[in-house]
Amino acid sequence: MNDAKKVFHYFEEISRIPRESGDEKAIADYLVGFAKERGLEVHRDEHNNVIIKKPAADPNCTCAPVIIQGHTDMVYVRDENCKRAYEEGIGLIYKDGWITADGTTLGADDGLAVAYALALLDGGDGIMHPAIEAVFTSGEEIGLVGASYLDYSLLKGKYLINIDTEEEGTFFTSCAGAFRNELKIPVERESTSGLCALTVRIHGLTGGHSGIEINEGRGNALSLMARILSALGSDVHIFSLTSTGKTNAISNNAQAELYVSEEKLMAVESLIRDMENNFRHELGDRDTVIIDIMRGEKRTAACYSENSRKKTVAALSLLPCGVIRMSFDVPGLVETSANPAFLEQGENELRIFSTSRSSVGSRKIEMKTKYAAIADLCGGESVCGADYPQWEFKADSPLRELALKSYKELFDKEAKTCAIHAGLECGYFDERLEGVDIISYGPIMQDVHTPREKTNVASIERTWALTLNILENLANQR
Repeated sequence: MNDAKKVFHYFEEISRIPRESGDEKAIADYLVGFAKERGLEVHRDEHNNVIIKKPAADPNCTCAPVIIQGHTDMVYVRDENCKRAYEEGIGLIYKDGWITADGTTLGADDGLAVAYALALLDGGDGIMHPAIEAVFTSGEEIGLVGASYLDYSLLKGKYLINIDTEEEGTFFTSCAGAFRNELKIPVERESTSGLCALTVRIHGLTGGHSGIEINEGRGNALSLMARILSALGSDVHIFSLTSTGKTNAISNNAQAELYVSEEKLMAVESLIRDMENNFRHELGDRDTVIIDIMRGEKRTAACYSENSRKKTVAALSLLPCGVIRMSFDVPGLVETSANPAFLEQGENELRIFSTSRSSVGSRKIEMKTKYAAIADLCGGESVCGADYPQWEFKADSPLRELALKSYKELFDKEAKTCAIHAGLECGYFDERLEGVDIISYGPIMQDVHTPREKTNVASIERTWALTLNILENLANQR
């Protein structure tokens, strides 16, 4: 029997195990116990990555091992009315052909990959497959942490099936690498008096994922604030600049606390309103921007010196933002991008946080040199970190061609291939395993990372059938 009953069984099993990012010990314990009960080779590291190996179904199989890969952690979010404790795991609900959770995220991302792998490893159903190396990584949702520490010398596989996407019939063939940048700009202050306080706040912008949605023409609040400050020039004194956010999100808010002479106040406000109109015209119906201007009283304040103002505004104005380069290999794919994400204002320093992505490794190096150049020009410091590798598109991929052929034969319709301008664990495998052929796919999931998350039962079954077909074809290669 090759139906998907075991997939659902193991998804239900692991759903009982609490496994939010950073809390993968229990699920790793379960995986190790699973392997030992079946006499399978198992490896576990201090980061709770687990590798389980199973020999080929046919001892005469000549195909190289196949890596089945997914991550054990999940984004755990509760609905405000949820009464289920985290320690109780996820309560699954089957309804109208879908699986949802009882007031929490479902964890199908990426619990289904774990369930598929366990169903394959359990065996006993006449499944034809080459040797399998099931790789279960930790901390994917918080920066591909487990994949960065995995001991790749333990793997012999030449094919990798990553099961971590959300649209059935779409095969991913490359992803972007990325790094985070922190630009530190020193701030000298000098006392000002007799000036009016003026707070300028940018909000209303959509924001969004700084990789997947970077090409949708949405406004970046830090970029817009830089343009305002540049236009205002020495007519304003900067007291503080703030912006909240995350490095992987497009900036949707920014605030400047300024001081202005009373005689220039109306002209400054008028210029800001003109720029707001310009921004709205530029953004069109792609985004909405609102700029609030709030007057305060006259008072003494320790504002940026004129030299610090110039350097700070220059740094903000020079920061790369948005799409830098489109791919020549994959139509419509953003190759390289940058996203100024948020600010932290200190007494003597402004810290600007950005993320840059590229599917070409040398372009990431180019972006790092740009941040370093800005720091040099402004007397600051550029610090790059959280660097993870890209998975570059390969024109020759037998695994991709086999997956497309299998999908067509099984379901009588064409699958599509695409690349993603965001990070997948595939980048680490591509970098650290020589000659590995990779594809990434998965069943239908919706509203991932929210309590509304759901996955489609029939799609899970089709994805299981697809995986078995690919493995059988590989096993029968001669």
